Amino acid sequence: MGTSPKPTFKDLKGHVANAIKESCYRTDARLYNIANQVHLIHTFSVEPGVELVEGLTKIIDKTIKESLALDCDLSVIVKGILLGAFRANPSIPQEAHKSIRLLVHEIIQPIFKYKGDIHQMIEGIWAAIIIIADEFKLNKIEALNIVREDILSSANALNSKFADDIKEALPNSDDPS
Repeated sequence: MGTSPKPTFKDLKGHVANAIKESCYRTDARLYNIANQVHLIHTFSVEPGVELVEGLTKIIDKTIKESLALDCDLSVIVKGILLGAFRANPSIPQEAHKSIRLLVHEIIQPIFKYKGDIHQMIEGIWAAIIIIADEFKLNKIEALNIVREDILSSANALNSKFADDIKEALPNSDDPS
C-alpha cells in the first residue's frame, strides 16, 4: 500500500504574504509586518521556491501565533493564508475538496492551541472560500458546505467543547453573502 504524494506549493511564502496584504481592508502596519515576516520563516524546500505541506504548517502556526500576540484581526490572517496557499498549489482546481480540508485542518489547530477568536477565524475562512470559489470557478454553496463539514470535523478531532463553540458560531452555508 503506497502513500499518496504530499502536496507541494510554489512560492508559498510569497503567495501567503501577498494575500494577507491583499486581505487588509485598511492599512494596518502590524498586519503588513506579519505578512513581511512570512518570508523569514525557515521551511524546507524540495527545490527552490517549492514547499511541502510541512512548510505550510510552520507558516500557518507562526503567522497565527504572531498575529494573536499582536492582537491583529485574525480574519485577515486566515483569509490571506487560505488564499495564498490555494494560489500556490498548482493542482488546486483538480483537488479542491482535498485542499480545502487540508488547509482548514492546518488553520484550526493553531487557533485551538493559541486560543484564537473562532468568530474571526470563521469570518476569514468564509471570506476566503467565497473568493476561491469565484477564482477557481467552484460552486460557492458546495464549497461552503464542504468547508463547514471540514471545520466541524477538524474541531471535533481536537476538543468537543471547541467543536460546540465553533458549531454555534458557523453561519448558514446556504447563504454565501
